[in-house]
Parts: sequence; C-alpha cells; structure tokens
Amino acid sequence: MVLAPFKEFISEACGLRFNDKSGEEKLGCALAERLQESGCADQERYLGKIRTDHDEFQRLVNLLTINETYFFRESEQLHLLAERIVPRLLIRNNGQLPIKILSAGCSSGEEPYSLTMSLRERYGESLSRFCTITGVDIDSAVLAKARAGHYGEFSFRGVSAELRNRYFDKSPRGWQVKGDIRSLVSFQELNLLAPVMPQSLHGFDVIFFRNVSIYFDEPTRRQIQQNLASLLKEDGILIIGCSETIANDLGVFQMVEEEGLFYFIKGNPPLAEQHTPLVGTVSRGTQMQPATRSAPAPELPLPVLTLPETWQRSALGETETVNGAVSRTVDLAALQQLVQEKRYDEALSQLATLLAEEPGNTDALLLKAAVLLNRKQFETVRSVARQVLEKKQWSIDAFLLSGLAAKWDEKPEEAISWFKQAVYACHTCWPAHYHLADSYNRSGEAELAKREYRAVLQLISHGGTETGITVLALGLPAAEIRLVSEHQLTKLGSRPKG
Repeated sequence: MVLAPFKEFISEACGLRFNDKSGEEKLGCALAERLQESGCADQERYLGKIRTDHDEFQRLVNLLTINETYFFRESEQLHLLAERIVPRLLIRNNGQLPIKILSAGCSSGEEPYSLTMSLRERYGESLSRFCTITGVDIDSAVLAKARAGHYGEFSFRGVSAELRNRYFDKSPRGWQVKGDIRSLVSFQELNLLAPVMPQSLHGFDVIFFRNVSIYFDEPTRRQIQQNLASLLKEDGILIIGCSETIANDLGVFQMVEEEGLFYFIKGNPPLAEQHTPLVGTVSRGTQMQPATRSAPAPELPLPVLTLPETWQRSALGETETVNGAVSRTVDLAALQQLVQEKRYDEALSQLATLLAEEPGNTDALLLKAAVLLNRKQFETVRSVARQVLEKKQWSIDAFLLSGLAAKWDEKPEEAISWFKQAVYACHTCWPAHYHLADSYNRSGEAELAKREYRAVLQLISHGGTETGITVLALGLPAAEIRLVSEHQLTKLGSRPKG
C-alpha cells in the first residue's frame, strides 16, 4: 500500500503524523479497514473520497487517534485551577459570569469530568452558577463515549473508592459519571487545525491542552497554539501537560511559573507573585515572565479541596505483626508515584517511616533526594546522594541527582563533572547526555554541547530504554527531548543527526 499521499493529506488536514514504523503500520491497517468498509476499489479513489467526504474522513481519523487517558491525570494542575486560578477569576470578573473552561483534545472525557469534579469539591453546588466546562476533540467516536460517561477500571488508576462512589454510579459496563456531573460538561467536535474556529467556542478564560501536542511537529503545534489563542479571552490562560512545557514555548504565549508548575498566559490575566524559575528550565520562545501580584483570593465559605489526599491509596502497605510488634510494609512503586505526582509531603512522611526502619535503603534515599531537589535543598541532596554512592559506587541515579543539584544551584563545573560520571558509568544514559549538553551550552562550550545533543538523538532513535536509571522518574519524555535537542542543534548551527 502506498502511504505517502495519505500521510501528506492527513498531516495537512489535522496534524496527525505517521513517520515511524508503528505509525505507518497503524495507518496501513486503518486504510485497509476503511477501503473494505467503504467499498472503494482502489487507494486513489479512496484518497479522493476522504478529501471531499467529511464523514468518511472522520471515520478514518477515529481509527487513527490515540485516546489513552485516565481520571485526575497530573492532579497538581487541577489543584492549581481550583485553589488559585478560579478564585482570582471570580474577583477579576466582578460578577460577569460564567467562567469558561475548555478541555482541548479531551478524548473520552476523563479530563473535563476531572476538572468538573475538582471544582465541585471546592465550590459545591454553586459551581453550576458560575462556571461552564466544554470538551472538544476531533474523534467523534470518543466524544460519544464521553457524553455517555461510561468507564472501565483502566480509567480509575489512582482514584480512591471514596471518590469513585461520590461521583460515579456502578453500571453493567463498569462505572458511569453521575448525571449531575455530566450535565455540567458539554462536548463538541473540533479539528484544532481548522482554518476558522467556531464562534461558539470563543471567549474562554482557561484552556487545558494536555498530553496532546507531543504527537505534532513544531509548525503544527505553533498553528494549534495560534488557534487556541483565538479561543481565549484577551487575558486568558493556557495549561499544557507537565511534560510538554519546554517543547511548547514557541512565542505565541508567555510562560510563567507558580508553585513549581508552568503554564502560558495571553495578555494580563490575574496571577500570583511567582517563585523563581528553576535554573535548569529551557525557554525556547519568549522570555519567561515573572507574574505580578493580583488581589488576594476571596475567602469563600466553601469546602477545601481534599482530592490530592484521596486520589491514590497510601504508599504504606498492610499492617503486619512480627513477634508481637506492629509494623508496616512500604510499597516503593507507590512511593515513586507519589514523587512523580509531586505529592511531596505525603512522600516525605512515608519515606521517613521507611528510613527509620531501613536507614540504608538506597531506593528510599534516592526518592528522598528527588523530593529535596524539587524543594531546592541542594546541599542536602548532595549529602543524601553521597550516602547512596557509599553503598552503590556506580549509581546513575545518584550521579544525576548530584548533577541536577549543582546545575540548579548554578554551579556549572560541578554539574558537568557529575553528568560526565553518569555518562562514563552508562554511556547509553541519554538523560545524562541531555543535561551534560545543556550544561555545556549554558557554559558557552558549543562544540561539546553539539556532540552531546547528537548523542541524545542517536540514543533516543535507537530506543533509548537502557538508561541505567533504576529509581528516578526525571520527567524527560524522549519525544520532547528529541525536539529540544534538534532545536538546540539548529540554534548552534549544526544539522541534527540521529
């Protein structure tokens, strides 16, 4: 099957790209299915059909889109919306309601329903009086699922039984979102690359566009951002997935930081005084802007958002009795998840319990250092990493933590030394190569930086799975780092390879 003309047309029409082997296999299977179902005799005729028949093109797209998601994904961003952004919008709007929130690329509806439930926890029954939530997606099939609100167990990763019972009804098909929550969310089909955005979708205060842009190239992402900007009010906010921020600072919006989270702004929305951005953050478009202080959030007589404590079971395991003494087992995988979700207070509390019983547990020490790194306790991070290296001389995790602590503490020579040790110990560790490249780049050593960026591209293109990292989740998605490395090589005057 000749895929090239289909790849070109689909990319132009909706931005989806199928350049790797798995993508081409998926496109080939989808085309074979639709050729048979539509009764087209050959590929050329079918290509002409999808160019003119919107319904048939939609059927093909429904087979091609990726719809993996779950409830309360990246919960810290939902907490930021409910506890910080919406109160400021209520003050700013001065009675001009509703506050309008859009979930772009909403897939089967888990995100807009999560937004609704988070806000409902914070604002109770009054939510329906001042807020509207809309979900849009190009895939009409997943929108039908979203409207019905039926979900299986896979969508509830990390959701407590208490929360599920509060907002879902048991059904023969699994669980269904309760009717009062479904009534607060509307859904609409939308191609984010359409030349003209529907008038009904303008004037949003906040847009969530998370875990979608990674599938598009940079020109497509920039065009989508421009379209999203047209849907926002002149002082609106765009929230992108935590792992996608670097690759989406393209100059369309300004990027700001709040409570360790990054998001984008249009114009002058109400913002809080910002923390200092991390030294290691890369900004590719406009310079990151410190936000100005707005009026304090209103003291509303409403329940405090409690979801972060209930979205996931405790990392502490079942109680055990050993020789009459009560102790607890600790699930390290659950602790890793707590750290990855930035639930640092919970993680530190449970790590203290574990380390009191097992002070030499190197995995627990590494997780503790990861939390302290994000809290910018750089000297303590170095001390904990040294404890690990005394027990595990070639710990890639400890090398990386030491390097990151030095990098964020603005000690570039020390950072380079640690990252070089990580690369020496495991030459396939592309995160170490990436941070080494970034450190060289910041120190003005262009040729060394180019060498390391090329190494990153080569390692990622060959799978990039053998990193030597055993405990840490460093928040470096390979696809995003590939884009950043290619961009940096272009800036440094070198053609990307790999």
